[in-house]
Amino acid sequence: MKFNKKNIIFIISIIVSIICSWLFVRKIEWALLKNALKDANYWYVIPTLILTLLVYIVRALRWQGLISHIKPVSVLNLLSITCIGFMANNILPARAGEALRPFILYKKEGVKFSTSVATVIVERIFDMLGLIIFTVAVIALLPHPAHHDSVVPLSANEAHTIKESIIPSLKKWTEVFAAVGVLTIVSLFLIVIKPDFFKKVLSKLCFFLPHKLKDKIYGLYDSFVHGLKILENKTQTVWMIVLSLVIWVLGGAEIYLLGFSFHMHLPLVGACLVAICLALAVALPQAPGYIGVFHIAVLKSLDIFGIQTTAAQSYAIVLWAISILPSTLMGFFFLWREGIAFSEVVKLEEEIAEGKLEEMEGIKEDTK
Repeated sequence: MKFNKKNIIFIISIIVSIICSWLFVRKIEWALLKNALKDANYWYVIPTLILTLLVYIVRALRWQGLISHIKPVSVLNLLSITCIGFMANNILPARAGEALRPFILYKKEGVKFSTSVATVIVERIFDMLGLIIFTVAVIALLPHPAHHDSVVPLSANEAHTIKESIIPSLKKWTEVFAAVGVLTIVSLFLIVIKPDFFKKVLSKLCFFLPHKLKDKIYGLYDSFVHGLKILENKTQTVWMIVLSLVIWVLGGAEIYLLGFSFHMHLPLVGACLVAICLALAVALPQAPGYIGVFHIAVLKSLDIFGIQTTAAQSYAIVLWAISILPSTLMGFFFLWREGIAFSEVVKLEEEIAEGKLEEMEGIKEDTK
């Protein structure tokens, strides 16, 4: 194996997942886990799955809005590409779906690849903005341990107290998260208003780089600015932020509903905090499918609310299955719908990683 950047990141990702899996598994009492899974009320899985599907539909709607100033694309086509991308993230290394989605958009809709990449980057920026706003709201709404309502009922016969040392620490970060959100929004608008100025700043920062690399960076910047043109429409921008918040709220609602399957009456704000912890955890380098990292993030975030370990472990396993399996199956279904073989997806991932796509796009542009 060549120790290039891609392989080193892959090795680190596997190590992270192995460590997190060990941390999760080492405390499992298998007999208790078996009973917890057996006694769960799986009827709540149905509405949870519906909310999961809604998240992908809302993501497709948001992506449609982000590329509306470039080309009109149907929500169904964008839903198809979104699900394929998430499927690739679940089973291929290095978040392959993030590069695969703009490539399929480029092949299907003729949207220039660099521009397609820019829309995905802008989508991630709106994800981040939505998460920051969501986090500020959730932390502000978390009950203070000193208050009488800090006791969280888990079933008809028991209650647990929120960990006293965690919530105050989280609340101290509220202003920091809010400041980061405001700074990000202002920066984006400034780039849209003064793109040439920031390009000059970028050129000064990149003065020492080879010309070929600088040209690529400038090209990505131009495409990124083009993708940000959506911010010129204030109504559309607000709508994108609203959809981003809806995505995170739906994620919290999924976690809240599934809690009833395991008789965990977690407060909605607590479920939203779990969603935030998960979002931060899955951003780390890790093995495909978020194995280990996902599970330990759920376990530790539920521990904040004093939820018993076995219940949290069984809950984490089912939540992981609901988060991974439907998107993977939908991804394969849409691959079939698009007439794309999975072997082609693997090949495309390799070509994207090796930078061959830019060459292909350049050839196509030259022949026009």
